[in-house]
Amino acid sequence: MKQILDYMPLDIVPHPDGFVIIQPNEKDSNGKLRVSFWFYDLKSMVVQKVRKSFFNECKFGPNYQDIVMQVNDYISCAVCENPRGIMNVIFPTGEMGIFDTRGTLAWTGDLLYHDCTLRSCAPEGKNLWCAVPDQNAIVRYNKKLQRIDFRIGGGKTTTFGRPMSLSRYEKNLYVCCKASQNIKKVDLKNYTVTTYREFEEPVLRYFRVGKQEVVVLSSGTYLLDERDGKKS
Repeated sequence: MKQILDYMPLDIVPHPDGFVIIQPNEKDSNGKLRVSFWFYDLKSMVVQKVRKSFFNECKFGPNYQDIVMQVNDYISCAVCENPRGIMNVIFPTGEMGIFDTRGTLAWTGDLLYHDCTLRSCAPEGKNLWCAVPDQNAIVRYNKKLQRIDFRIGGGKTTTFGRPMSLSRYEKNLYVCCKASQNIKKVDLKNYTVTTYREFEEPVLRYFRVGKQEVVVLSSGTYLLDERDGKKS
């Protein structure tokens, strides 16, 4: 396991060749936090400073200018794209916005589960999977029904340990758990849950760049080796 960052980025977004981050810097004279934007090329292992616009395009797609003008807070929201280019934006408050292929806000509303806010999002067709940390669950939001129609975990179950984010690759969801310090894999064909990788600290994010795996732990961001944290 190779450490790439030794601090917690304000946001991290996958890119076809690596990932882009927002790095927190010192506050200015008015007490406002300064930030910088960096691109980590995992093919060449070159790190370079980039513009804010480069980060936003990676996160929100080609219509990033129109979307960013409407969301205001471009840092704390989670974004995922549906197969037809629809952008789904979820905020920590529980509000969700759906933007069409032109960057126009098509729908907005509160997305809660038992009065708890949702974090992160991963598409499955037209539907969305989200993590609910305070319910120890992940849920599926059915866009046609405009409601949550399926849940895995929940309450005092031990299926997940405070899930913070999720991502989807092929027919599986990968759920990052802060309390249980592992990544759970959910098979979307039969909804079975297994432990994919285990760590000795909280797991906050997981994504892939080609065949390379990147994980964000409480101590920083790491590039995983083939067997790092894998169940024996």
